[in-house]
Amino acid sequence: MKKITIFFLAALPFYLNDFNNIFIKHELAWLAMDYGAKILPLGFLFYLLKKEIIKHTDLGLVSLPFKKFILWTVGITALGLILDEPGFALWSKLLPTLRLGSIPIGTDSPLYALDMTVGLALVAISEEIIFRGLAFSALKDRNYSIPKIFLISAIIFGLIHWSQGPVAIMATAITGSGLMICMYSTGSIYPTIIAHYVINYLSFSGMAVEMWGL
Repeated sequence: MKKITIFFLAALPFYLNDFNNIFIKHELAWLAMDYGAKILPLGFLFYLLKKEIIKHTDLGLVSLPFKKFILWTVGITALGLILDEPGFALWSKLLPTLRLGSIPIGTDSPLYALDMTVGLALVAISEEIIFRGLAFSALKDRNYSIPKIFLISAIIFGLIHWSQGPVAIMATAITGSGLMICMYSTGSIYPTIIAHYVINYLSFSGMAVEMWGL
């Protein structure tokens, strides 16, 4: 099976999952659908790993020396924070919002703490494995140049947020492209998994807005 086909199959649930944001308002149903859309492709990929159809390096699951890991984690997290919330603020002034749906779990929900911990960790792990690690290796196998890999992977990643409108698509595409620097430079997504979690946590908790004074 070609990596580009594997990437398409692994990414597809993320695009379909945005219908969840539009049509499902019951918290438990939404959570089950959302988590399932991430666990399913991860299970698929780890099955392929077990069968040796793909390798750990194809997913960016490459360990780094401790010092290098710390430096890249701090650096890529800082870059992501610079690009993300300020990016949303910038693009919200230039593009229409046009939000089609939203996450039904609010701060007053008993499921809020679960989604901010387990949920965001699952988001970070699944999206980095698929849209950074696998995307890079699949597009590289297609002999795309590095600039094209960055551009195509950014667009693909931005579009999985289609239900949140043009602002979210543009902002997440740019942030994703920033995180791809780590995969390109080190072959590892471990620093970006942590960065992705921190960025999302600060964003969804509202702390990033306060931090930037937006």
